[in-house]
Amino acid sequence: MKKTLGFKLVVPLFAIAGLSMGNQSCEQTDSSRVLKMDIELGTLKGRVVKLPNGTSIDFPYVANSLFYRQVIIHDHFVIGNPVPTSLTLANSSGIFKTQKANEAAAQDAAPSGLVSQKDISVLESYSMLKRTRAEGAALLNGSKSIQEVVVGKATNTAISALPACLYEMPQAKLGGEVISFEATWGVGLGIGYNPGGELAGNVGGSVNFKSSKLELGLRTDDPLTGQVIAIGDGVSRQSNVNFAIDFLTSLIGVDFFYNTPITDVIRNGMTDALDQIVEKYKSMLSLNKNWNEVWEARVIYDPQIVNGDTHVALNAGYRAGVQVGDTFSISNLHYAWEGAACYTRLKYKIPQTTTPIATAEVVSVGDNVAVAKITYLIEQKIQPGAQVKVLKLKEPVAKAKTVSKL
Repeated sequence: MKKTLGFKLVVPLFAIAGLSMGNQSCEQTDSSRVLKMDIELGTLKGRVVKLPNGTSIDFPYVANSLFYRQVIIHDHFVIGNPVPTSLTLANSSGIFKTQKANEAAAQDAAPSGLVSQKDISVLESYSMLKRTRAEGAALLNGSKSIQEVVVGKATNTAISALPACLYEMPQAKLGGEVISFEATWGVGLGIGYNPGGELAGNVGGSVNFKSSKLELGLRTDDPLTGQVIAIGDGVSRQSNVNFAIDFLTSLIGVDFFYNTPITDVIRNGMTDALDQIVEKYKSMLSLNKNWNEVWEARVIYDPQIVNGDTHVALNAGYRAGVQVGDTFSISNLHYAWEGAACYTRLKYKIPQTTTPIATAEVVSVGDNVAVAKITYLIEQKIQPGAQVKVLKLKEPVAKAKTVSKL
């Protein structure tokens, strides 16, 4: 999981077949793509669960490990990797530490402090790491302080350096609570807990489990304002499980959760809750209930070094579903803080203009970043931290298919 200031803490393709009669070609097209929201994964709260053999299991640990995987494979969320910054450069003695391709699955978040070699290559091919490397060197030799880099320092140019937290933060922080978990084999008999307390489940040997239930509450918070964005209230999943375990002869521990049908119940409940969060976002933040109207990213790296605003970099890439040919609108934002930028709560952010100031088309994609060519720009400079919204996503390539005449 990535770390960001103040915290420590996946494109469904629905086939639509178009058929025509006769020995001719017809097209099978896919529905519109969706991009994945960059989130920072918090923790799921829960209670310790006692098994009938007296073993106490750290159920919050089990729940969080399963939750991480369900978020990773979900088609609307991604746990973004860190982008190359001067701070990570300085912390690694002037050389970016990168994650090798075989160290983790492509969809996994990289360990803290490691960046994507592909991201570095994409940015360097457009000369977008010159300032980053210069600031990293300045941090190492002491000519620049961390506060100057993190918070930003006003310049005499038309563009002031904006705080890095504005474009390094994810779109939301996701966490929640396992309200109740039950695996039962009879009326009033089972393993787990509910709001009323622990279940009574003392047995001396083999148990034939009949059902399992998970009740989960999720929420997303804005990482800069601290305000709640969306809440998934008490999503419940109950299923028949039908399996037997002998608590006297079996090796029971966390394997009870990982290697029995209980796992499917927990995972399905988590997916239901994530789906509910998606629907809450669509209903609250999109007039058309369209996920891509909810999605947003930020412009990263100083446009003063990017060929006079001909190209900009975005903090969203392949892992978020971005492709070459996607087009976005760009709006500069005004940020109002309670005190020092990044170190105090953000009161609000609003676009500086009523309409976007630029449009851009993606020309190169890294794992977590993309470079876009400016296709339209009014008389205003694009600032780091500018809001990036979907204008149009490239449609999937049509698949030709021959249908024989019946």
